[in-house]
Amino acid sequence: MNDGGGLPEPPPPGARLDPAVPVGGWAPHDIPSAAELLDAVRHFLETEVLPVTEGRVRFHVRVAANVVGTVAREIVLGPEQAAAHGARLEGLGVHSDAELAAAIRSGALDARWEEVRAAVGATVRDKLAVANPGYLVPRHDGGEEDHPR
Repeated sequence: MNDGGGLPEPPPPGARLDPAVPVGGWAPHDIPSAAELLDAVRHFLETEVLPVTEGRVRFHVRVAANVVGTVAREIVLGPEQAAAHGARLEGLGVHSDAELAAAIRSGALDARWEEVRAAVGATVRDKLAVANPGYLVPRHDGGEEDHPR
């Protein structure tokens, strides 16, 4: 963490933010990737703009840096998270969050409560990993807790 704002430190110069992107970027695009560009903008806002602003403008710079960081994390993590979320829903016999909510309300999944809890917990962790990874609490075994702090 850089200042408790929930954003990770920028990678060292030359490090690849998104190892899933092939070297050279996705055709027809070259490097840096979209996520790496966003990370550079976030880093600029935090290190060059934020220190020289005050009051309302400083607050808006911080918000902008958080938004850029969130978008970059969603680009990097989103596809894998979407696939995992779909698999969790399928494992519970539903096709959407709305269907899951309806099944929970109706009691249709009461006998599978631990599976439901695990699936919903994993979804919350995925959302936090994008929205604000600083809210995830480490477990003693190196994983993450089922709840935010």
